[in-house]
Amino acid sequence: SQITTLINHKDKPKRSDKTLQAIQRVGQAVNLAVGRFVTVGEAIANENHELKEEMSVACIEARRAGETIAQLTDVASLDHPESDSHITIFTDKTGVVKAARLLLSSVTKVLVLADRIVIKQIITSRNKVLATMEQLEKVSSFQEFVQIFSQFGNEMVEFAHLTGDRQNDLKDEKKKARMAASRAVLEKCTMMLLTASKTCLRHPDCESARINKNGVFHRMRLALEQVIEIVTDSRPNGENEMAPISIYSGIKEFKNKVEGLRENLYFLSKENLSTMLEVILEHTEDFTDSAYTSHEHREHILELSKQAKMELEQLVSVWMQAQNQKTKDLMEDLEVAILKTCQCMNELKREVHSAATSLAADLLKYHTDHMVLKALKITGVEGNLEAVAEYTCKLSEQKEQLVEV
Repeated sequence: SQITTLINHKDKPKRSDKTLQAIQRVGQAVNLAVGRFVTVGEAIANENHELKEEMSVACIEARRAGETIAQLTDVASLDHPESDSHITIFTDKTGVVKAARLLLSSVTKVLVLADRIVIKQIITSRNKVLATMEQLEKVSSFQEFVQIFSQFGNEMVEFAHLTGDRQNDLKDEKKKARMAASRAVLEKCTMMLLTASKTCLRHPDCESARINKNGVFHRMRLALEQVIEIVTDSRPNGENEMAPISIYSGIKEFKNKVEGLRENLYFLSKENLSTMLEVILEHTEDFTDSAYTSHEHREHILELSKQAKMELEQLVSVWMQAQNQKTKDLMEDLEVAILKTCQCMNELKREVHSAATSLAADLLKYHTDHMVLKALKITGVEGNLEAVAEYTCKLSEQKEQLVEV
């Protein structure tokens, strides 16, 4: 903001001493802030030799740019007796613009390099955890397991600290939630790993104990992989993360196209509009096909879907006529058809939104007590296999409902 203040100052033929001193103060403040920033960058460079050269160059550039800005805004350097009647600050404004650009690019470079170091630290920490996990899987005695598990615990604490800091830095709420979920899985599984491995070592011939232990290790590996995906902003097997087409965004785009007919009758085809509506209505089938959607919501959604098709048919009919002859009456009819189509889509959006929030509210209301999970734990401790199977089935149903909602 201080740099913007300097760049956007209005050129006046004469300035008061107060204005000159204010601009000088801003210039000095920028230089001091850059100095503090660069000191941290240089400390990071000294600790990370592989990026030391790049970081040092970026820090030197930033420091130089900060000093240039301070010099160009220095009132003392503008003390020219011959120009007393027209005192101006940094007569070469392009010099300040150049210095500001250099400063912003070098500061960005320092931040990117620092970020690379953080990412590398998280990946290195993950690799340590994976290596120790492999050792834990192969142990044959409980004493050996305890020794390695102690090292594993320390490595997991380090990994938790690094990923916790990263989670707080994330701006994307979905990534933040995924990171929190992965870290929670790792925390729970670390405790489960001890119990599962101890049981397996005491009962080496027990098939269910072995499957249980393998399941914990597998879940931890998946969670570790997800953390690295989020940190490096990558997808497994190089896939690109495709943003799902939502009903909301589909309706918004559809309405934009429909309203665009007011300006241009020829910028898209009727087939294009029909396809867009079909895609939206296909997505609403997730609601109408769901066993959890109330009968009332289902009926309203189906009714509005049918109405949307009829409104589009009417719109296309008037639109085609208007393309052939632009009479005042036809243009008025087209305006009415556009308004009715958009109104119908708004009602559909509201109805789907209402159904979604209703489903979510029901889910939260019925499952806040975690009764099934508690019952599953109790029957598991009792060794009641029939009850465990029953509650496992119920928990799976709850999971499916949660995913669907």
